[in-house]
Amino acid sequence: MTLRDNLRTDVPSIFLNSDEFAETITYFLAGGGRRSIKAIVDRNPPAIYDAAGDVVLPQFMITIHNNCTTGIEADEVNTGGDEVELIVKDGDLKPTRKTVMHMAGHDLGVIELALM
Repeated sequence: MTLRDNLRTDVPSIFLNSDEFAETITYFLAGGGRRSIKAIVDRNPPAIYDAAGDVVLPQFMITIHNNCTTGIEADEVNTGGDEVELIVKDGDLKPTRKTVMHMAGHDLGVIELALM
């Protein structure tokens, strides 16, 4: 088994394990439908650059499984259309919806999305 094969199987059970790093979010697809999935949520992300070279300050960065069953596949992501519902800060009881504004990166294991 290769490292690539290991990543595909280890991502949901190790990195996106809610007993360790992840939490449950709700992902709303622009075309309709929603999924409850595990994500690593960075509530204090660094600035990123858009295609024009301008600095963009996302409110959150999330890392999710690049998988149509346990996450979202990279080719399903609709930046500007998809939304994510998550807890904004510890202690909040009601989740808030944020828009997926940018796909910062993806590979066979995970997708990293910037939210506004």
